[in-house]
Amino acid sequence: MPSTSEIKSPVGGRKIHQVSNNIGRDGLSKTSVSTTVTKALNILEILSLHADTGINLAELCSLAKIPKSTSHRYLITLVELGLAERKNNDRYYLGTKVIELAGAYLLKSDLRNDSQNALDELAEFTGETVHLAVPSGTEVVYIAKVESKHALCMYSHIGARLPMHCTALGKAILAFSDPTTLQAVLSAPLIMRTPSSITTVKGLENELVSVRSQGYAFDNEENEIGIRCVGAPIFDYTGKPVGAISISAPSDRMDKERFNSLGPLVLKVALNISRRQGYAGTVVNP
Repeated sequence: MPSTSEIKSPVGGRKIHQVSNNIGRDGLSKTSVSTTVTKALNILEILSLHADTGINLAELCSLAKIPKSTSHRYLITLVELGLAERKNNDRYYLGTKVIELAGAYLLKSDLRNDSQNALDELAEFTGETVHLAVPSGTEVVYIAKVESKHALCMYSHIGARLPMHCTALGKAILAFSDPTTLQAVLSAPLIMRTPSSITTVKGLENELVSVRSQGYAFDNEENEIGIRCVGAPIFDYTGKPVGAISISAPSDRMDKERFNSLGPLVLKVALNISRRQGYAGTVVNP
């Protein structure tokens, strides 16, 4: 049997399982995770976190924790492939190839396509920012966004990853997830993103009981100070939560009364999207 080890990504602390090479009878190595690919992906993730300002080589080396010569070699390759760009006095940015790849993924995403009209209508009706996200390990990833028409709105972007435990999207998914996913989140450090973040297992468990009871989740400035969100899960035909939608707004436009009034609305919209995925059950009575 091949031995297994873990590589901890310098971005987000995610752990990637690496299986050591196991040579088969055909002389080819069996499935393994390439450290070269892992490091290249880590660099792309770092670039994504600095998408607006870019990052220089020294800063990248520090974050990636790899030597300058190695980082430079990776960057040259990524630039040649179009996955990175070098500009503005030797600062590195994500390249246009990333947009092409992301676009190809989103184009084939049935969930995104099936949800788009509902997201547009929800944003139009509420006047606020609406997100669609899918689970990825102990995090959620935005795959669609409809901007608020207000001048003051929240900063977010498609492809951003956020922890499940402090987001309405994440808690909506987590409350109805299988025990393995739930345990993975509960056993990981519950990072304090803001003073309002839930950082204890007991606190999160109690929160998820409420989510299951009402069918939707709140983010009361737990991920970003000054932003409140309400989200509800999307289920597939097996009853598995495959995503979630949320309404987000600055706290001065999302007081407690509006918080509670939007919950049933986002739940109803999410349930309609779930129906398009073949889901025949109910969450709670909207």
